[in-house]
Amino acid sequence: MPLPLSEQQCFFVAILAFAVIGFQRGWRRESLTLVFVLLAFVLIQPASSRAIGTFLGRIPAGVGYITTGTGSTAATTTPADFLGGAFGSLLIFAGLVGLGYYLGNRAFPKPALPQDRFIGVVPAVISGGFILNYLSQYLPKNTAGQPYVAVNVPAPDATNMVPVIFVVAIVSVVIALIVARAKKAQPGPGKK
Repeated sequence: MPLPLSEQQCFFVAILAFAVIGFQRGWRRESLTLVFVLLAFVLIQPASSRAIGTFLGRIPAGVGYITTGTGSTAATTTPADFLGGAFGSLLIFAGLVGLGYYLGNRAFPKPALPQDRFIGVVPAVISGGFILNYLSQYLPKNTAGQPYVAVNVPAPDATNMVPVIFVVAIVSVVIALIVARAKKAQPGPGKK
């Protein structure tokens, strides 16, 4: 059954969802979440299970070399799938990302200023890009090794984006002016 949207449209809908989440959470919360997303992206890869297992299997020989001064040629034990394979890697990745969102919500208050909300879109979109890139490794592949669902984003043509950027800039300025006017209209504390 074909998707009602193309791959590129699905990608942009997902990025738009991350942008909305970033707008709601603010830049402080999203910056902390971005750190956890990047940490999870770098450390937890489907192929990293074997590397971590090999590292942990060599620790006893390294400790033996440090304490006795003689190298051990004994075979190191390597856990077959330290992270539990692809499914375990995905669960650990989701746990780290979820921890980042949780700690971001606990560490910082809700954004008070509209500027905090608008700036929150940037780290949220970056986080979304890394999350989508990580999840694309789990898409089923055909016999040629190509995923059945490919998200191919062509290089943007700047001449086509000028009207969109212009409209976004105008909308942002109008929203900022409305917010500034609403703040001026509100009486301060102790004033009537």
